[in-house]
Amino acid sequence: MRKTQNDVRYFNRDVNKVKSLAGIDTKEKSTDDTLNTAIYTPIDQKNIFTSYGYIYDAINGSDDVINSSNFYWDSIQKVYYVRNKKYSRIKPENEVFGWHPYWMGSAWKSYPFELLSTVSYFSYKLDPRTGSYLNPEQIQEWRTTAMIDSAKVKKTKVLLTVSSFGYKNNNLFLGDQSKWGVLIDSLTNILNDRDADGVDINFEGLPYLKRGSFNRFIEELRKRLNQNIRNKTPIISLTLPAINSREIYDVIDLQKFVDLFLIMGYDYNTGPQLQGAVAPLLPYETEDISLNNTLKYYLDLGIDPSKTILALPYYGSMWEGTLGEDGSTTSLFERKVTYREVRSLFNEDFVTQNNLSPVLERQSMTNYFNLTYPDNTTKEVWFDDDYTLGKKYDYALAKDLKGIGIWALGYDNGYNELWDVIENKFATDAVPVEDPVGQIEGYPIRVSNFILKKKDLFLVSSLFFLFAVMIGFVITLSDWKVRDSIVKNQFHRFIMVMIIFVFLTPLVYLINELFFLKSDWKYYLVFILGALTIYLSSFLNIKSRKRP
Repeated sequence: MRKTQNDVRYFNRDVNKVKSLAGIDTKEKSTDDTLNTAIYTPIDQKNIFTSYGYIYDAINGSDDVINSSNFYWDSIQKVYYVRNKKYSRIKPENEVFGWHPYWMGSAWKSYPFELLSTVSYFSYKLDPRTGSYLNPEQIQEWRTTAMIDSAKVKKTKVLLTVSSFGYKNNNLFLGDQSKWGVLIDSLTNILNDRDADGVDINFEGLPYLKRGSFNRFIEELRKRLNQNIRNKTPIISLTLPAINSREIYDVIDLQKFVDLFLIMGYDYNTGPQLQGAVAPLLPYETEDISLNNTLKYYLDLGIDPSKTILALPYYGSMWEGTLGEDGSTTSLFERKVTYREVRSLFNEDFVTQNNLSPVLERQSMTNYFNLTYPDNTTKEVWFDDDYTLGKKYDYALAKDLKGIGIWALGYDNGYNELWDVIENKFATDAVPVEDPVGQIEGYPIRVSNFILKKKDLFLVSSLFFLFAVMIGFVITLSDWKVRDSIVKNQFHRFIMVMIIFVFLTPLVYLINELFFLKSDWKYYLVFILGALTIYLSSFLNIKSRKRP
């Protein structure tokens, strides 16, 4: 008796250990958890599954497990959010738009698409004589590039930019409506081929007399794309000039058909005039040529800020100068320099040895630096960096604009600080969740979710396993020893009956699916099968063979 009690205690102790490890210990525990903790962790998930699950994730580099520390409750929106750096994305109310020029090639492989709302492939070069395109190589690249697939994975919208430059070309195209149809039909096919989200219209140098024709073209473009683009309402974006010819664009009429206006806030000082910023925030000369002036013009005109973004440059300008004997300087615009080029200049020995550093011109909120060479020539470079672009982003947000644009993606390749500013100004790492309990930490819930998602796989596997067991059971009954045990032992007969019932389960399912049985008859048939099984098992009487 005492030995039996000891065995029972040992058995209970071992069972309790297993329960504790598995996290299914049912003993009551005193809790001082707050209401929120009770919501977050309704069951104890500190168990062997979770412990080994964390180890597995660490070894295999799997995603972090969501836990209560990165959940929070938005009492205004009445929704739970989870915070995690890997969920970084642009806020829904903002827009970060970037152009990928074809000449940047595979630079897109380094784009953080989660920080881009929209990427536009530049470009479909319009043939003003026909309405078709002049660059078949780039159109073929559009049809095959994996950039589009990579963008879609991150839920970044994909557009195709249609570009046309010069008064003569635009006058020729807008003057013949038959060419509009050629362009729109061509765009429809190209967009549908890649399941793209829309088009970006970049017509620079519009003739004033074609103002009405341009409006009608955009209206026709909207109508035809809505009819012919599959499975979505296409996006139409339109670039607007910062200064020159901006009065030609009738934004009040156009915004009825356009989803997004892109103000090109660059190239303010790249002509033969005195050197200066490409995108000055405020004017530093007497003439008011600045981002502030441009935005004031369009906002006073009545443009919808919620449809407007301010595009800014990822490049600067380089000016060449000559020093005269009297110390005077003659300057001439030399070329544009990308942010990547500017950064690489500061790694050159000449700049390092001369301890050169950029100077911030606060009025334009732009950096510049000067290089003087032994032959009395000079270079002056104006450019934006993460600090100055951040200030211009703040300005755009202060004007309630939708967001900002980037001309051009890839001009910063190799340097991440500009993306850090975008993430800081426009991104969020909070994602709304409908069922925090179902997503919170713990491998029991994660395993359960996995099983539910893969239920078809588990069902098929289970049926195969059950079929194999059924065959094995039938083969086992061919052994006289097994039959003899079933006949002589009531418990064994009970087990056999239960096994038969288990085997009947898939049969019942199949009967339920038979189309020729009425709904009432299938239940009767299942009942008859069960009753027949019990009846036959009660008369089971297989003679035992004599044991050798």
